[in-house]
Amino acid sequence: MSLRLGPWVLAGLALTTALAAYVVRLPCRLVSWAEPENFRRLCYSDLPTLYASRGMSEGRFPYLDPTALLEYPVLQTVVASATGVLAHGLAGGAPLHVAQGIYFDLNAVLLAAVWVGVVLTTARLAARPAPAVLLALAPAVAVTAFINWDLWPVLCTLLALLAFRRARWVLGGVALGIGAAFKLFPFFVLGAVVVLALRRREAGPALRTAAGTVGAWAAVNLPAALADPQQWSWFWRFSGDRGAGFSSVWHWFNEVAAPRLGVSLLSAEDITVLALGGFAAGCALVLVLGLRARTEPSLEQLAFLVLAAFVLTNKVYSPQFLLWLVPLLVLARPRVGEFVVWQLVEVFHWAAVFTWLGHLVVAAEGLGTAADVYFTAVVLHTLVLGWLVLQVARDVLHGRRPGAAPTAAAEEPDARGQRAVPAQPAGQDGPAAHDGPVAHEAPAGRAAAGRAGDPAGRAGDPAGHDERPAPWTPGGSRP
Repeated sequence: MSLRLGPWVLAGLALTTALAAYVVRLPCRLVSWAEPENFRRLCYSDLPTLYASRGMSEGRFPYLDPTALLEYPVLQTVVASATGVLAHGLAGGAPLHVAQGIYFDLNAVLLAAVWVGVVLTTARLAARPAPAVLLALAPAVAVTAFINWDLWPVLCTLLALLAFRRARWVLGGVALGIGAAFKLFPFFVLGAVVVLALRRREAGPALRTAAGTVGAWAAVNLPAALADPQQWSWFWRFSGDRGAGFSSVWHWFNEVAAPRLGVSLLSAEDITVLALGGFAAGCALVLVLGLRARTEPSLEQLAFLVLAAFVLTNKVYSPQFLLWLVPLLVLARPRVGEFVVWQLVEVFHWAAVFTWLGHLVVAAEGLGTAADVYFTAVVLHTLVLGWLVLQVARDVLHGRRPGAAPTAAAEEPDARGQRAVPAQPAGQDGPAAHDGPVAHEAPAGRAAAGRAGDPAGRAGDPAGHDERPAPWTPGGSRP
């Protein structure tokens, strides 16, 4: 008997995790957000910290006040600053820690609503409830969801994937463009669309997606750039000038490997070149993998690989960056055991990095031990994420993909003349539950029957329902 969970149940599970995320911050919310106690109590959040340090506590608004600078893209700056103005007004001259609490509460409510949207959209993309349940109850989400505003672009990315599933390429591109106006990473999902375009030898969907992405991003960014060039460019200058950020492989190299090897530290310029080169190499490997795969991979699989390549090679790895990957992983490879191991490692990394920072800012006794635990957590996080990348890449190469949500369209043969038989959802009896391929060329007789309108030709579904992913339709029109 299959488990059926309605949207209200999934929303309740998601809100439970959001409540846990709020409870994690209560020690700071009730006492103080000041360093180093916010690190030591493991309740740190960028939200109240930026409220106090970026002029929002004084009612200033970037793009309207030239003295207010916030190192984020336009829409994230707008959300952060709009809630800052509201919190400043509601605080009414109250002490700073009270105003910070109001600001945090406002954003926590918004982020909780966005998180529910993330879970429900993931449920629409998945064939079964299991991936959405895994996502809704992810422990690492509970400790990182309210660190920053990353859930906003995550929701935009998933809405784009839902639009792509329905062959709404321009609409999906618009969602990516809006997401990129919150944070840059949704732009990279466009690369997954390009891989499928090259595999199908059809430029139309990719061009429509790119047009929607660039158009939406420009519609948001151009007015902001013209209104306040200094604020608009601050995000790009801040990102370009920063050196090795916490928890990145480059930070580990400078702090651990270089001193032991007796080699020079990497400069900010060196790290910029290496990070860009590493990400470009990762994207090239994803392209080769997507083109050489036995059957067409899913957008979720390719998007996970692209974003994971960015996370692994980026200048900095903030704990909340895992939010970019969690929905994509449960869609690309919904394996409970692997998912739980990864989540526990990320929770360990989250605790280790803030414990280390709590010792670092005051040079407290025990700093050496805290540093050893922290750098061990960095290595574990990198290795486990790298292992997950290899598993998803292996799935892509061998034509394994989890089941997709039903659509009304029949899948067309790809440019290689192959027709993918729908994969069994992971966890069910059938090929997807094993290491063998779950997609292959359909027998000619069954394919012919399907083209003739015989329900038996629809992948053997006795009810005549086609549960294959939406096709890459010529011209990008909706089926």
